[in-house]
Amino acid sequence: MTDVATRIEAEDALPILTLLADERMSWVDESECRGQSELFFAPFAERPEARVRREAKARDLCEACPVAGPCKEYARQNRELGFWGGESESQRATAGFAPTTPIIGRRQVAAQRAAAALARAI
Repeated sequence: MTDVATRIEAEDALPILTLLADERMSWVDESECRGQSELFFAPFAERPEARVRREAKARDLCEACPVAGPCKEYARQNRELGFWGGESESQRATAGFAPTTPIIGRRQVAAQRAAAALARAI
């Protein structure tokens, strides 16, 4: 790997490293869910029954987790998507902490790609 490629990779990692070094996220190292993100974030086109099963497994992990409180607060403050601190997106939304990230569907993605291709062609 060239020095330029190594430098670019290191520069790309800086925001992630800064986030993890942030004291507000110090609880992450003690979480029970590390390495199990598939339980906490919905796959594309997940069926409602599958979501219920997945979130039940996630909830079980959260109940045993020593840092569920800070995790839940982080998700609320940052309006995160997914299952955090024993709380689903819909539960956070009901509590007044709805995610601010727009969730886009396949048609919207296709329309955005077509618009981008048209813009490149012009």
